Amino acid sequence: MGFIDYAWAVSLQKDNTKVKILQDETLEQPILLDDPYGFTIKLPTIRFLNDGNVSFLGHKFPGSSAGKAKVGRLFRASVMHLTTHTLAPFSKDRVIPSEKDSLLTSFAKRLVNDAYIVAYIGAWYPDRFFDVAYANALAYQKIKLSERIFTVSTRLMSSLLTQLTVGSVKGTLAPDEQKVVDQLATELGALKEALLMVIAGDPTDVNKLFDEKVKVIMDALEPFGPFLEVPSLRHTEGVGRCSIYSNVEGTADDFEGLFVQSLMTLGTDVPTVDNLDQLWRPEQEAEALQAFNSEMYQKQRNEKILEKLSPYLGWTRFKKISFPEEDYTQYLRARSLVQGTSRRLLDILRSAFNYLDEDPRQEMGQLDLTAVIQSLAANKPATDVFNLDEYLKPSFAWSLLLDVSRSMQVKGEFGRALSISVGEAARELMIDPASWTFFGFSDKLYVLKDSTEAYSRRVRARIGGLRFEGLTYIPDAITIAGKMLAKRFEEQRVLVVISDGWPYGYPNMPLALKETVDALIKKNVIVLGIGVETDRMGNFFHFHSAIYSPKDIYKRFGNLYAEASAKGLEGEA
Repeated sequence: MGFIDYAWAVSLQKDNTKVKILQDETLEQPILLDDPYGFTIKLPTIRFLNDGNVSFLGHKFPGSSAGKAKVGRLFRASVMHLTTHTLAPFSKDRVIPSEKDSLLTSFAKRLVNDAYIVAYIGAWYPDRFFDVAYANALAYQKIKLSERIFTVSTRLMSSLLTQLTVGSVKGTLAPDEQKVVDQLATELGALKEALLMVIAGDPTDVNKLFDEKVKVIMDALEPFGPFLEVPSLRHTEGVGRCSIYSNVEGTADDFEGLFVQSLMTLGTDVPTVDNLDQLWRPEQEAEALQAFNSEMYQKQRNEKILEKLSPYLGWTRFKKISFPEEDYTQYLRARSLVQGTSRRLLDILRSAFNYLDEDPRQEMGQLDLTAVIQSLAANKPATDVFNLDEYLKPSFAWSLLLDVSRSMQVKGEFGRALSISVGEAARELMIDPASWTFFGFSDKLYVLKDSTEAYSRRVRARIGGLRFEGLTYIPDAITIAGKMLAKRFEEQRVLVVISDGWPYGYPNMPLALKETVDALIKKNVIVLGIGVETDRMGNFFHFHSAIYSPKDIYKRFGNLYAEASAKGLEGEA
């Protein structure tokens, strides 16, 4: 369980087709984005520093088990905050500020949404306020004193944030500024109570209530403009520039007091414990450590896979071999386009396997007791009550290649869905995961499933994370996959290429593609070209088919495979 899996485990949004959760190593603060199907959450990656410490959201922690457990608390608080946004009853344009919104409007919308988050967690998961209060206290420690924030509007917004999350202003405000902070804190406290009633089933028009409170906030803050940024706590979503933090690390002396103060502000009871760490269950800390260990193990495993594959680069013009980012939600969304086709395709492929194999009903071999009983019960003598010995069956090895170049952008999601159907069928057909691989390619090669990996959730997430960009080095992808297949000892080796049939990127590529395919055929590798809404694959592949609909996936591809396999086993291909 890596950090993305951990994020889904602690997420309050359980519909993983509505929300994407991604990691982005370029981010310092999470962001919440709109997408056509729902929301996209991007989390910063957790960084391991050279001095042995761990960095996350601008905070440093020791690399010890205790330090990693603290990172886990901050991580959970961030995921809970962002995923609760996606459960808000407000319309999406109220949850995510529009590009047309002013900075003040964006800030006001965030405050109203944050009031709902506190109400929702308080109503359903009050024990999770420990993580929230922990993150609030960490943020408070690093926020500058009010006297050191010189822009009046930024100072006022920052003070309002600390008042709402920790119950106090950091530093001293002018009397008129403090009056506005107190007024808005009271307004938002009343809003939280109203939203608790909504959660309990009160038929309030929430969008009307939202707009009213946004107007109240804007009217109160407007005289203190101009507005240059939207201050935010680091574990919450960022909206552009935020300059309210100091680089000085907070002292541990006042942390426990801030934590308790935040719990009281959130409206939950403060347990009596001898040590702050006793508030978290041992399994919570263990889960965080497991996420760290899994992440480190997977990183090492990925490095070994890339090291194993890197020598193949010398045979190609690929810029590099890498793993795509992981996006399990996009995998699920693409899979929904071809729902049910994997099972139908699997049935057809199994029929092809059985047809190509010897008839399993034999007159000699291992006795099939079920067949004997049925023969006796029917009082019909039968001699074909033996199974063919397992070791006599032919063995198979597959490699799948998906074109993810820029030319596939228009039809890319159907191409992704098509490859998912074939991949899921391969998982069922190939009992041994080592007998098949899966790659994506453009002018780079992407490892989706190595022969050392199972078809796991992580592999599925890689398929979803592919982005359609770059040039189309089809010959190079076939060269690498073909060389790997040629080394295998299975009786039948199959390479499936899913593309739009437009090789592009360097001179004479169509000729290179034809020669590459012919060379593999001479090595008794069956090469299938699957055209995504095109028949252009027929220009380069002996066995080819054009797929225009989900029905074509199992009808045309299944029949093509059966035909190619039959000829391959007969030595005609």
